[in-house]
Formats: sequence, structure tokens, C-alpha cells
Amino acid sequence: MEGVPNISIKPQDRYRLSARPLGRGSYAEVFHAVHKETGKEVALKRAHLRQEARDRTKREIQDQKRLAHPNIMPIFDHDPGFAWYTMPLALGSLKDLRKGPDEEELASILFALGQALDVAHRLGLVHRDISPPNILALPGESGAKYRWVVADWGMVRRPPGEASRALTRTGQGMGTPGFDAPELSVDPRQATPAVDVYSLGRIAAWYLTGKMPTSGVRLLPDAEFLHWRLFVNSSTQQDVQLRIKTMSKLQQMVQAALDDRDEPVLTRARRLVEEVVLGQEESLEALVRLVDAHQDDADLYFDYFAQIPSVRSRAWAHSDPERAASLAGILARHLVKDSWGDRDREYVSTPLAFLHTILQALVSNNNLGHAQDLAADFFAADVYWRDQEQRQRSLQWLADIQAPADRMLAPVLSARPDVMEYYKEPGWQARSLVLGTILTGG
Repeated sequence: MEGVPNISIKPQDRYRLSARPLGRGSYAEVFHAVHKETGKEVALKRAHLRQEARDRTKREIQDQKRLAHPNIMPIFDHDPGFAWYTMPLALGSLKDLRKGPDEEELASILFALGQALDVAHRLGLVHRDISPPNILALPGESGAKYRWVVADWGMVRRPPGEASRALTRTGQGMGTPGFDAPELSVDPRQATPAVDVYSLGRIAAWYLTGKMPTSGVRLLPDAEFLHWRLFVNSSTQQDVQLRIKTMSKLQQMVQAALDDRDEPVLTRARRLVEEVVLGQEESLEALVRLVDAHQDDADLYFDYFAQIPSVRSRAWAHSDPERAASLAGILARHLVKDSWGDRDREYVSTPLAFLHTILQALVSNNNLGHAQDLAADFFAADVYWRDQEQRQRSLQWLADIQAPADRMLAPVLSARPDVMEYYKEPGWQARSLVLGTILTGG
């Protein structure tokens, strides 16, 4: 039974412990120790005296022993009462040993840890606290400098029904700030493998930028590591439904980051658009992820994102309304704020028509909240460019709007006198009395 003590052996019966701990955590402390009989040097982890700490240590011992993988910290010896255990003495943690961004080293770490965590996930175990201090280096083999291992499994989530006693409460904070997936703050008991994916993505962001991440704030690589941006963004989405969910997919995207080092973002976008036009569904998702990862790249939005065919964009808005509204809104803001460069003035009808298609799809699918978010940006871009072809499409659409969409659009239009003035036209009639009153002043 979880938490019930067995017969214990004091660590001093077998080991000589250092006077001071090497480190202290929330439920245990780690000492340098020497086995009295063999002289072998190890790290000894001993639980604090409170019962929760002892329960965590017991679970850590039991579950870590199940995970026989070269990139998971092994357990040498442990107390029969589960109050302490020993493991190899690490050379240091990733936090301590990172000397600078080396993408080959990063890829090697992500591949190794991804394989190890995949083994855990297949057994229904989710770590929930992957962070640089919990990734330790052991001496490498076959010419490798280090063998990186995942340590500190005390916060592991067992499969539903397997834990004999719950150690985690709803709303209980868990994970290391900055590396913790947002869903851990809601109910860590429901954590899925996507939690560990998120943490590895944040580790990549930290490793490449040298900046400590802040919980809930995007951190993406740039400059020479721009090709890692897609991987980091895809693995650290706040919405778990938009995030990479498995370690196998994570490893695929790590390999893609390496493969894409010599392919410029816009070249990749052109290739993906061509594939989307040919009907390759997976290329649309890849293009969306690319656009999401490079939200500050106006050229990407103008020249490629806006080229998604209307049939595909309508289907996308139907299946993924929140992201469609969000990314379309970014395009609309680029149209207002960023340089148009040497593009043909008439080409602006293409991104405006794309935005209008997304907005129409959101309304027709009754995604009115997302439609309202996009409408403000769309109307601003429409007024800014004053493209007469798009103005007529907008007026025709507005004339056909009925309840409840009219009540959603009314406050957006009323907040912008310039928009109301732009759409006024003699003889224009609307099916909605609300919109008719706003746009005609009648």
C-alpha cells in the first residue's frame, strides 16, 4: 500500500555520506556517498521526513526501476522501506554543462531523451518535470563526451487506476516554472505525454537562445537558429490540441529542423503552397505551423499564406477556427502596418479575399467569437487599402448577414467611424435592421 513504511535500512549502514548535500529539492536531498564494502562512489538520494516526501521517493524508486533505458537514470541500490536510493554520480546537469548553443548536441540530447520518454509513455508514465536541472550527464561511451539521462521521477504520473493513493491534487502546481506545460496548472493528474513534449520544446528554446523561459510567454529561436523555430513553436503550443503530442513526432520534427538548415523559410513556404494546391492535406498543416512559427514575417504572410486556395481555407477555418482566426488576424495587421514593398498594388485583393473567406467561413460555421476577433482586423485592412473589388464583396456579404451574426458584427462596426463611412453607399439595403441602421444611418 502506498505510503505504508516497510523495514528500513539507514543509508549510513552501507554508505559513507558527505557532510553536506550536493543538492536539495522539494522532497529529497542528494549526497555524495561511498559504498563501505566496495569503495564505489555514488549519489544517494534521501527523502525528507514528511510522509508526502517518502511517498514520492517510493514512487520514484518503483517507477524508475521499471524503465530500463540507457537514457533514464538507473537505480543501483535502495532502502527496503523506500526512504533512499543510490544512482550513478553525475558529471553535472544540462543547466550546468551548457557552454553555448551547439545544435548538433541539442539534437543528440532531444533524440536520446525522446526515445527514453517514449518508453515511459508506452507504459503510461508521464514525467511532468522535465527541465535542465533534471537532465544529467553520465560519462559517455564510444567517443561521446556525455550520456544524457532523465532523472528525478518523483513527480511521475502513473496510468489511471494504477496509483494506489493520489499524491497530486487538482490545482496543485507542478513542474519547473518556464518549462511547465500550461495544463499542469489546471489538473496535473490528467497530464498526457504532450506535457513532456512541451518541456523538451522549452528546453530547446532555452538551449538555443540562452534565455530562461517565462511560463506562458513564447520563446522562439532566431538568427542562425531560425530553422529550429518551427520545431520549438510546434512543441510549445499553449493549446495542447495544437501541440505535438508524441515523442515519435517530436523526433521527426527534430530531424526536419536539421534537414531544413539550408532551406530558407520562404522557399519552404513556396513548396508547401504548391503541394496544398495539389491537394496534399498534410502540407496545409505544415504550412500553417510554419506561418504560426514566423508570425513577424510579413513576406511569408503576403506571398504564401494568402495563397491558400479558398476551398482549403474554408475547410481549415471549419476544422481549426481558433487558429484560423488568430493567424488571419496577423495577416490583416501586417497589411496595415508593414511595407508592401514592390508588389503590384492590385495583388492586395488576394490577401484581402483570403481574409474575407476565413471570416465568412467562421460566421457560416457559427464560430462567432472567433469571427468577431477577426472582423475588427479585417475591416481595418479593408478600409486601409480601399480596394474597390473587395469593398463590393464586403458590402454584398454584409447585406446578407442575419441574426445572430449581425449582433456580433454591430459593435465592431460601430467602434470604427471610418469603417462605417467607407461602407456607406446610396441605395444599399441589408437583411439585418441592425446593420442597415449602422451603415446607412437610417
